[in-house]
Amino acid sequence: MFCNFSVKFLCIFSVFLLALCGCDGLENLEITGSGCNLTEPIYNTTFDLSDLHSELSHVVTLENKDSIDFNLCGSLSKTCNGSTGIGACLTTKGKEMALGQEHTLKLTNGRFHFDFSGTKCPSSSDKNLTLTVILQCDYSPIKDPIRVQKSSNSCSYIVIYRTKLACIPSSSKPLDSCSAPLSSFTTINLYPLANVNHVVDDRNRGTFLINICRPVLWDFDAMCPPGTGVCFVNRSETDLMKRFKNMGSIEKPTVENGVISVKMNSPEICPSDSSKKISSIISFQCDKTARIEKVEFIGFHDCQYDFVWPTSTVCETLEPCTAVDPKTGFKYDLRQLSKKSYNVTQGNNSYTFGVCSAPLASCLESSGACEVLPTETVGLGIVNDKLLVNQTGVPYLKYPGGGLCQKTKEPWHTIIEFVCAEQGMEAGPKIIENTDCRLIIHFVTDLICQEKQISCQTTNSSFDSVIDLTPLIKYTDNYVANISSEIKGENAKSKYFINVCRPLVPQYGLSCPGGSAICQATIENGKPESEKSLGYPDVSLTMVNTRAQLKYLRGSECPADKDTQLSSLIDFYCDPKIGRGNPILKTITHDCLYEFEWATNVICPSFKCEFSKKHCSIHNEQTDSDFDLSDLVKSNSKLNELKFCQLDKYQVMADYAQGSVKVFSSAKEKCGDMNIELRLNCNGDERNSSARDDTLCRLLVTYETPSICSMLGLNPPAEASPSVTTPKSPEDGKDSKTDDKADDGDKKPRGGMSPVGTVFTVLAVFGVVGGIGFALKDPERRAKVLSLIRRKDTNVTYSRVSNEEASLLMNPATLTESDDELLI
Repeated sequence: MFCNFSVKFLCIFSVFLLALCGCDGLENLEITGSGCNLTEPIYNTTFDLSDLHSELSHVVTLENKDSIDFNLCGSLSKTCNGSTGIGACLTTKGKEMALGQEHTLKLTNGRFHFDFSGTKCPSSSDKNLTLTVILQCDYSPIKDPIRVQKSSNSCSYIVIYRTKLACIPSSSKPLDSCSAPLSSFTTINLYPLANVNHVVDDRNRGTFLINICRPVLWDFDAMCPPGTGVCFVNRSETDLMKRFKNMGSIEKPTVENGVISVKMNSPEICPSDSSKKISSIISFQCDKTARIEKVEFIGFHDCQYDFVWPTSTVCETLEPCTAVDPKTGFKYDLRQLSKKSYNVTQGNNSYTFGVCSAPLASCLESSGACEVLPTETVGLGIVNDKLLVNQTGVPYLKYPGGGLCQKTKEPWHTIIEFVCAEQGMEAGPKIIENTDCRLIIHFVTDLICQEKQISCQTTNSSFDSVIDLTPLIKYTDNYVANISSEIKGENAKSKYFINVCRPLVPQYGLSCPGGSAICQATIENGKPESEKSLGYPDVSLTMVNTRAQLKYLRGSECPADKDTQLSSLIDFYCDPKIGRGNPILKTITHDCLYEFEWATNVICPSFKCEFSKKHCSIHNEQTDSDFDLSDLVKSNSKLNELKFCQLDKYQVMADYAQGSVKVFSSAKEKCGDMNIELRLNCNGDERNSSARDDTLCRLLVTYETPSICSMLGLNPPAEASPSVTTPKSPEDGKDSKTDDKADDGDKKPRGGMSPVGTVFTVLAVFGVVGGIGFALKDPERRAKVLSLIRRKDTNVTYSRVSNEEASLLMNPATLTESDDELLI
């Protein structure tokens, strides 16, 4: 009789009561622990969380300078409003209020949480103050593992606490090394990919949870067997005892024929061959444009699940002026410091240098640094943009091959080491050494401070999908927010410059306090003036109800309240038709808090489109757009040979985050059931490529085209090649549907001209040429005319625009509407 609803019981009796009920399975898991110990009934594993107790307390600070002191597995050592034995205490406006005296440890469908209930809430007489501390599994050491969010009614507080104690104990511990030697000079470290569970759709009502070198992180609806690296979650299975399967235990990566892969073996018997056990293999592909790492399921072949993982992590070379810390996986990006000159002095010596680029003045074009003398400059090293990382994880540049040093008769060289700008340190470069024919510079900057770069990822309210706003980060310019019509009048002269999760990109003429993520400027005579910071990127992305939210705090002084600093928040929500979107300023509260809304399809889940076999076309209902595949299939020999438009089954997914539409199918081939994927990427250049792998029995066809952009709610890239923006002559190519008749050889050429028209045209040409000749006599007019000619001559200017890779696996149907439902 207990089998059809949630089972609530003390953890020490959990297995006994399940057996007593005679239940065949468990539909919902809710266990109350005894103290800080809890045994889950699926694998009969005991969690001991007693080390979460602090002799002092855990302290989190809220944005309004309020704070919460709490302790786990015991009470606070200090009093709260004069009372002892308190578990959590809220300090607001100098007044202490108890958030709870006792707390209980619970496990709800894989999620650990402590619940506190305190005194009456000041803002709502019918509610008590509450605090919920949610534990999340994390094997990595984190400097600031605790973050907090508050409900709109100011009565409920939720703390997220990342700790390895919330990970399921296993004999298969995280691997000490997650590296693979790609060449004799390069070792690739995959640990940067191990921070979250990567969710992969199997396209058949199931889901894979994948982690690398570390077991799948134990969490809500992620109760995978201990040591699992590839976990299959059967979403249609209601029995939690059978829902999670180990499809591969964690293993180290290997390299074969220059390809990095990880093969994980499972204890599960293969359903098609009982003499074999299931395995999973993940092949990594270098993709320098991938800013989010998204695993793709290829198919199941010969008792093996095949996955492909495009990522920049396995590329032998990164973007210029970037490097990865091999220990933490943190990516250093110093491109903001390039294209500038830096001047430093030591005693009577003056030096000029650049970061990953030659200085703009003084030095020779090939020099990265030089000494400036009254009559000459001495090159101190040849410039390069290869950022290196030393054994302690510190990034540095080395410019070798400078001018001849008189002391040792060897070339000068320069080393620039970058130092994290800790509190109280003066930012900028400083000479450390200029002897023995080498110049050593320490450059203090917060760009390399790993703990200061906030996360642009979060999980949805159910903690089963990752939301990632990385594709919205700007590196070359800033967003300019629109202003809602309701407040447009009072902000007629204001502009709001914004970046996402990162400081603003330095912009000439914009003098906002350095490091700000949003800047308000008054526009006078076309120039920004009276700039104010609306906050810094100090708080990582969080979920509030169904929206992703960024908070920027510690801005400039609020003009309406000198004791308050300006701050801002941005609410992101899904709109498939809007593309990347743009922020809109909606409200300003008390002249201190600026609230923006941002509709974007980056956080929209992939959408299943329709495939018309009759017309060989795709239809996306969400964006009300169609795409005809007929010509593409005819032009691609492999698709044409497979008769792609006549196969049995198709599945089409619009991946808004990646700017891609993917068509999946299969066909019988010599290698077996070949998995076929046609990937249509929104891009400015028309080009396609095919890759067939008979070992994996897979065909991937990639087609870059601006024609697919509308299906993804995107505009074609502005840098699209002339074939998109310039009308073609008949020789350049015709539309196969509209120009068929024009190809007949017995037709007159279009645009025929009479003899009178020809004479008139010749006279007009002579007149124009004469006018231009007269104009070119004047040097100033000649320069203007030539500049116009150069500017308009774009017919031969082709540029490839790479897709911004992104990943989002959120399903809005699973999101909750209030903070009270976060634990359901």
